[in-house]
Amino acid sequence: MKMDGAYEVRQSRILTGLTLALYSALPMTAVVIGLQDLSERYMFFIIGLGFEATMLALMRGRVGRAVRQELLFAVDEQGVYLGPDEYGRPAMREPWSQIDFIVHFKGSIWKTSTRPNPNRNVGIARGGRIITSRATGGWRFSVRRAAAAADRFGGGKPVLRGPYFDQVPREWFHTLTLPPAWLATHAAPGGVSGTKR
Repeated sequence: MKMDGAYEVRQSRILTGLTLALYSALPMTAVVIGLQDLSERYMFFIIGLGFEATMLALMRGRVGRAVRQELLFAVDEQGVYLGPDEYGRPAMREPWSQIDFIVHFKGSIWKTSTRPNPNRNVGIARGGRIITSRATGGWRFSVRRAAAAADRFGGGKPVLRGPYFDQVPREWFHTLTLPPAWLATHAAPGGVSGTKR
């Protein structure tokens, strides 16, 4: 249940449905072509069905989260909540006493050794390090709403735009060191420059 003034992001049913429809368009077209004449075009039907089944299996978790409207991110009186993500990082909630500021930044998560996956990320910083973060794939992070909730519940803890990170770890227990020059720039109370988009 959302508290008054809290900022929450939940898995969108509409966006998930549109994504599912988009990815299903080509496989279902092949299935329809195959069904028009199974004796001649049965390969279209089999290939289309195979791709659709694979796509549904890959999106099963996301569809389930959308049906439940699972909580992905929250800033509330308990602290900051980061939900589970596609990389297997578990849900975490950090209390305000363990948070210096909330940070949003661009970075690349390496799914394989040769191809990075660029993402917008949101995380929690403490002691000059981003202690945990999540990619905002499939949802939009509102700096204004997060800052308002952090101001209300976190005693004015800022929401800052962080530097670009070339390699964001997939494991929840790895941290990112914030550059000393960046920390010095944002050391002013309130982090006024960081709350801008």
